[in-house]
Amino acid sequence: MKEELEPTPPSTIDHDAALARRRRRRFWQRLIVYPAMILMAKLIGCNHLFYHPDARTYTTRSQLASASHEVFFRSGDGTRLHGWFLESLTPGDPVGTVVHFHGNAQNLTSHVRAVDWLTARGFNVFVFDYRGYGKSDGKPDREGIHRDSVAALQYVRGRDGVDATRIVVLGQSLGGACGLAALGEGSRDGVRAVAVDSTFLWYRDVANDTLGGTVFTYPFAWLLISNEHSPGQSIDRLGSIPVLVLHGSGDQVVSVDNGRAVHDAVVGPKRLEIVEGAEHLRVLDGPARELLVDFFRENLGAKR
Repeated sequence: MKEELEPTPPSTIDHDAALARRRRRRFWQRLIVYPAMILMAKLIGCNHLFYHPDARTYTTRSQLASASHEVFFRSGDGTRLHGWFLESLTPGDPVGTVVHFHGNAQNLTSHVRAVDWLTARGFNVFVFDYRGYGKSDGKPDREGIHRDSVAALQYVRGRDGVDATRIVVLGQSLGGACGLAALGEGSRDGVRAVAVDSTFLWYRDVANDTLGGTVFTYPFAWLLISNEHSPGQSIDRLGSIPVLVLHGSGDQVVSVDNGRAVHDAVVGPKRLEIVEGAEHLRVLDGPARELLVDFFRENLGAKR
C-alpha cells in the first residue's frame, strides 16, 4: 500500500515565509539601515558641532600688556558683534593691523592669548567674536558667521587711526576657513597678506575626517554637510595676496593633509610650513612665531 504524505497546512507555510522575511529585514537593518542612521545622526549634528561657543571670561583686558578697547559693531544682517582692539606697543606708527579669526570653541577672551604677543612686534591686533560667542548676539551658523567675518574686516578698515591699506589676516582652525572665505568672496581691500594655522579647504572633507575618512562615510558627508562658504570655492580669487599656510604634523583635529590641500589650492604667492610634531593650534607656540612676523612685515614693506 502506497503511503501518502499529508500536505503542509497553508497556515504553516505562511508563518514560515513571514518568519523568513522578518529575518531578512533584520539582516539588512543591521547591515545597512542602522549604521546609516547612526552616521546620519552624527552628520546632522556636524553642522552644529562646528561651533562650540561659550560666554566665560578667560582673560580680562587689564591682564593684557597693551592698551585695548572694547568695541561693538554690526554684522551684515544687523547682529551686534563684540571685539577688542589692541594697540601696538612699539613707538611710532604700527607696522599694520592684524585681524584675527579664532577657532570654533570658547570666545575671544580665550583666543586673544594666541595673538596678543603681536602688539610687542609693532602690530595692532583686532580680535572679535562671531555671533553666539562671548558677548556677541545671535546663534552661530555658517551663513551668519560668514557675514560676521566680512563685517570684521569692514570694521577695521573704517576704524579711526587704522591705515586701511595695511591690514593682514591671521585665521586659526575654523577661523582660517572663515577668513579665507571672506577674502575670497570679495572683502580683499587693503589686505596685504593672510596666514592660516591648522585650517581646512572644505567643510565636507573635515566632517568626513571626523567620521573616519573612508569612501563609505563620504557620501553621507556629501548629502548632509554643505560646502557653502568653504575656502575651496573662492581661494583662487585671492589673486596676488600672499598666503602662508601653517600646520602641525601632529594635528589630530584637522589633519595635516587639510593644510596641504589649502596650500595646493592657492594660485598666487604662497608658502607651506609644516611644524614637525606640533598638535592642533600649537604651531605658534614655537619658532613659527618669527616666521609669521617676518611674513607679515615683508608683505607690508617693513624693515625687520
